[in-house]
Amino acid sequence: MKNKAIKYGIIGSVLLGSLAFTAGDNYFELSKNIDVFSSLYKDVNTYYVDEVEPSKLMRNCIDGMLKELDPFTNYFSQSQVETARIQQGGKFGGIGIEIEIVNSYPVVTSVWEAQPADKAGVRTGDIIKTIDGNDTKGRSKEEIEKFLVGQPKSQISLQLERGTSTQPTQLSLNLSREEIQETSVPFYGMVTPEVGCIKLKIFNENAGADVKHAFDSLKTANPGMKGVILDLRDNPGGLLHEAVNIVNIFIEKNQLVVTTKGKVDEWNKAFSTLNEPSDTKMPVVVITNSSSASASEIVSGTFQDYDRGVIIGQKTYGKGLVQVTKPLSYNTVLKVTTAKYYIPSGRCIQALNYAEKNADGSVKRIPDSLKVAFKTKNGRPVWDGGGVDPDVTLTKPEYSKISETLFTKHFIFDFASQYYAAHPTIADPAKFKLTDADFENFLAFIKGKDYSYSTDTETKLDKLKEIATDEKYFDAMQAEYDLIKKKIAADKEKDLVKHKAEIISVLENEIVGRYYYAYGKVKKKYQNDPEVAKAIELINNPTEYNAILTAKK
Repeated sequence: MKNKAIKYGIIGSVLLGSLAFTAGDNYFELSKNIDVFSSLYKDVNTYYVDEVEPSKLMRNCIDGMLKELDPFTNYFSQSQVETARIQQGGKFGGIGIEIEIVNSYPVVTSVWEAQPADKAGVRTGDIIKTIDGNDTKGRSKEEIEKFLVGQPKSQISLQLERGTSTQPTQLSLNLSREEIQETSVPFYGMVTPEVGCIKLKIFNENAGADVKHAFDSLKTANPGMKGVILDLRDNPGGLLHEAVNIVNIFIEKNQLVVTTKGKVDEWNKAFSTLNEPSDTKMPVVVITNSSSASASEIVSGTFQDYDRGVIIGQKTYGKGLVQVTKPLSYNTVLKVTTAKYYIPSGRCIQALNYAEKNADGSVKRIPDSLKVAFKTKNGRPVWDGGGVDPDVTLTKPEYSKISETLFTKHFIFDFASQYYAAHPTIADPAKFKLTDADFENFLAFIKGKDYSYSTDTETKLDKLKEIATDEKYFDAMQAEYDLIKKKIAADKEKDLVKHKAEIISVLENEIVGRYYYAYGKVKKKYQNDPEVAKAIELINNPTEYNAILTAKK
């Protein structure tokens, strides 16, 4: 239940008082414009020829004003406040499922282990037909999620449809909502006999304790562990103080982690590690990508600044802004950007300058010419103004067009549901393998279904045809054009076989999730993950690992 407007926000962990406005011109301008707006608002409501909705008009005004700032400054109406609290703290009354809308109905895409839905027998792939007697057809994902969430111990009834469209089974379930907390660490375990791995999904209020528990457990159970991987890919951030707590697991007490600086001096704060660490010597490799944001960047950037670990993957998102929430009248809330954050080297990693816009209205990125060099503890150069650059840059793994299409059109998902229904048990995630016969069954399953797609080559070829037609050249080249199209089509027919290994891997990941929940799905995926493989390689090669963390002379 992620609202895009706060997806990359560090949720305020700083308690704030009221803001004193600057005396003089600012106060006069504020008073004048409030008076002008108040008069205009009343006159529009009174004299406009058609009826207007005052609250809707006001909401549009507020949203328009905040749109001029940054996407992280938002207003929450009374009805949105509870949803915002859920998104910030990760706790809510629910049944422990995730859903997507498929063919106008909500479909269960994930069941959280040991939560009410799991205990009641809800399965991934189930179609939710009604919730408390309310028909779900045609409703948005947000509407369905509001139906599912409620006070802990409150009752909820579901009408489910399970099985194929030709042989559906109807189920009626009554459940009691429980307080749910989104899991911050869906996986921790050994990816080799000597290398552990911790996947951190979000920085909620238990993230620091969860990561510490994961690391200490791995270290205790595996005395020969040589290093640990911290996977921050696709982690949008969360609570600032939890980022500090996670850094503290690996870095000494009383070390600066992050400083916040804004225009209100008394709100500027420095956050340092407070506790004795679990381990300050064991090699750590942090994996990031372009969706690692905010608190993820505090952690990865601090590891880099103290040369405590090697960062691999892709440049992070570049979100160096801090938000706090401020209560307003009538139980409404303002989440407002109040500061930028700076990591130990002194750099700010904010990539976009929201104060300046391009001619087309887009936000300006900070140009390379204005980026400033800083130094890590060992003297390595690092730069501000655009996310955390990894020490080892890796090309982001991309799926083939055929695999992507099979996934987005839900054929992978639907086959996994069919497989789950036909197989009561499977092997451990690390050992589970689909056979050639299983793949043939999948080919039979998608036979006759539409999994067509356009390649980049076809898209560019169509653009060429458009330009050539406009310039009156197409008639002369049509024969060659048609021949190329036929050759591409013929080659695409072989894509299922060409990408068999990749398709099987995606199928295995989806199937394993049916039996072993998020933990199994992540564990299985790591088996064929090139970035995890590179992290393992670095941990197993101390010479290369240490050379990366050493300043070049």
